[in-house]
Amino acid sequence: MPAENTNQIQSEETPFKPEYQEYIDENKGRGALKIQASVARDAFPIKDVFVDISMIYKGKRYSIYTDTTDSSGIVDKIVLPAKPGSESQNPQTAENSDTVYLVSAYHPGFETVTDCPVLIYDKVETILPIALNPLEIGAER
Repeated sequence: MPAENTNQIQSEETPFKPEYQEYIDENKGRGALKIQASVARDAFPIKDVFVDISMIYKGKRYSIYTDTTDSSGIVDKIVLPAKPGSESQNPQTAENSDTVYLVSAYHPGFETVTDCPVLIYDKVETILPIALNPLEIGAER
């Protein structure tokens, strides 16, 4: 592949990198997220649920993580940037000390969960249960 094509491909693949670096610099903490997908009031886990984690930064939406649930209906150990923990302990910054992500979940045969907000805090694992509702037989997506 000629060098000029490689440069073009790189510039097309990385438009988010400068913004993401800014975002990481503003959110120096790290929090973890665990997602548990199930049906029937958490009675049955759902395997192969496609999970998308997005964020809104400077008015733009960015998808930053995707995965599928395991046989236990879980996607685990998702590490996400978060506001430093010290901000939650300062009265001037406590009001804005959480970091919000949007979680969407997709699986054929179930209603889609779109943009479920989840708050991530520094040095804390957040567990997000997602209950999926089966589609009616013959219902189109």
